[in-house]
Amino acid sequence: MYKNFFSLFPKRSFLSKSILAVGFFIFSIQAHFTYAETRTELARTTFETTLKNGLKVIIREDHRSPMVMTQIWYAVGSSDESGNLLGISHILEHMMFKGTQKVPNDEFTRLSRMYGGSINASTFTNYTNYYQLYPKTYFPLALELEADRMRNLLLRQQDFEPEVKVVMEERRLRTDDNPRSLAFERFKWIAYPTSHYRQPVIGHMKNLQNIQLKDVKKWYQDWYTPNNAVLIIVGDVDAENALRQVQKYFGDIPSRTTPPRNDVLEFDRVGYRHMELNLAVKVPNLYMAWNVRSLATAKNPQDAYALTIIKNVLDSGISSRLQDRLVRDKKVLTALSVSYDPYNRGDSLFSVSALPADGISLQEAEKAIQDEINILKTELIQPKEVERVTAKFVANLIYSQDDIVGQSKMIGNLEINGLSYRLIDQLPQHFETVTPQDIQRVANIYFVRDNLSTLYLSSENKTQ
Repeated sequence: MYKNFFSLFPKRSFLSKSILAVGFFIFSIQAHFTYAETRTELARTTFETTLKNGLKVIIREDHRSPMVMTQIWYAVGSSDESGNLLGISHILEHMMFKGTQKVPNDEFTRLSRMYGGSINASTFTNYTNYYQLYPKTYFPLALELEADRMRNLLLRQQDFEPEVKVVMEERRLRTDDNPRSLAFERFKWIAYPTSHYRQPVIGHMKNLQNIQLKDVKKWYQDWYTPNNAVLIIVGDVDAENALRQVQKYFGDIPSRTTPPRNDVLEFDRVGYRHMELNLAVKVPNLYMAWNVRSLATAKNPQDAYALTIIKNVLDSGISSRLQDRLVRDKKVLTALSVSYDPYNRGDSLFSVSALPADGISLQEAEKAIQDEINILKTELIQPKEVERVTAKFVANLIYSQDDIVGQSKMIGNLEINGLSYRLIDQLPQHFETVTPQDIQRVANIYFVRDNLSTLYLSSENKTQ
């Protein structure tokens, strides 16, 4: 597929010799390279292999447009941090764009623009991921750039100090100057009483002030190794040729032993926890969160599928139960949001955030929500409601994976959290198996007071 392109340029590396020679690269097939290719019946265009250095590679062909999404997911995030290093994963994410010997300073970003690409990165509790979206012609460029910074990151003091200031400003804007975000950050410390998920991804300001460059260098050496990463490639590629390119750029990067990861499990039913805060909010805010299992931690995976459908029964548009009954009908709330992540590496939260209507206390709002939750425990939901909610959710799930960005994100999220990418094709069927009995059973298991944490957030000038 690269034959015509290669005939136009001399054979030299994207990054060797000079940055200006980026467009001149080698596509020499390495004859003696062994890989294990797995093709599933469910995903016939998806290939999987693990290189000798431990790098897991998943490639899904999608030939609808001449673009390729390349993502690398490192199994390290804020939940792996401890002590005075909170926020270090996010700082390293920023430093990954500050250059190598081959790609100095901010050339990484400039090169992406030069060749019509799009790049970004994000840090979460369980992982740090980086993506590059390029026209298929420049797919090898994405691999070479990513492999280069996996092993050759410069990490210089002259880049570190200003970048920490950038992160501190992010913290100031997103959390310290945002009362609701600050409140939820504090709330997580009681909502996750035993799990490292309570730690903020961005860290605390005092942590950011105390982290040193040597700490970041050690974090990079400890965690940024091929055996701690998953490489996802989705787009207009031939899988066999793509794997040869992966071997070329990543195959000789040595593996290293990684530190043990922190615990992200919760004890069952540790008891009710409550917090009250007075911050600069204009209206009171209510937060409720139950400790629940994820797909990775549930003894019965059906629990996670049922919790996902329950989330959508309660909040999936104006016809959902909480929106219809508490916002539109009874007018107890003015706004609400329900969230649950079934794909966590560890345990999850099933959480509700709500704004009470005028004249409604936080206690009254909490009781109204709890009453609706209790109905799920005592009254069997009608099959037609389950079918309607599930059909809408499954349709949205399928639609979210229609493009290469959505596919690569879902594949990476499943794999990095200890689940198989093959679930991407199986999830619709799993969700469709959820029954009214599953919903009632799961509601009685998890929605108990001993799993519940609540936060009352009120104005500084008015105590609720």
